[in-house]
Amino acid sequence: MNTDSLKSNLIYIVLGVILAFAINQAMAFSLITDMPIVAVESNSMVPTFSKGDILILHGVPTGQVSVGDIIVFSVEDQSTPIVHRVINVNDDGTYKTKGDANSGSLSFETSIQPSQIHGKSIMIVPYVGWVKIGITEFVLPNAFLLIVMIIVVGGIYFGKDKIYKR
Repeated sequence: MNTDSLKSNLIYIVLGVILAFAINQAMAFSLITDMPIVAVESNSMVPTFSKGDILILHGVPTGQVSVGDIIVFSVEDQSTPIVHRVINVNDDGTYKTKGDANSGSLSFETSIQPSQIHGKSIMIVPYVGWVKIGITEFVLPNAFLLIVMIIVVGGIYFGKDKIYKR
């Protein structure tokens, strides 16, 4: 691979990242949410959708979430947002949720504050979320090993010309 080809590939990668960020920000603005796209990371909502599906969210004003809506909300001490169905609107204006495949509600989902809600699901795109799941569950935890492997393979590939020229 020559340097012009390498520069061209790097430019495409950088432009791809910038384009993805711009699309995400445009969707966030138009769908009135801070989190317009979410990858489903468990099977708690089977058969409605499965792990690896992507949800498109629309922000909802306080008081406009109803029983039966599928919402995405954040919980303190958990890095991954939760995707579950609203099963009750509590008297104090909070919400109780449950995964369709779960037998009951978990302790943290009996009193969801409106401020915890990122939005409700308006569209499901099957399977596309596996890219994100693959990165977060395989690539990032093994990043050091992958970098070492890339350096070794790159050294062998680019160093072979020096070995053969001797």
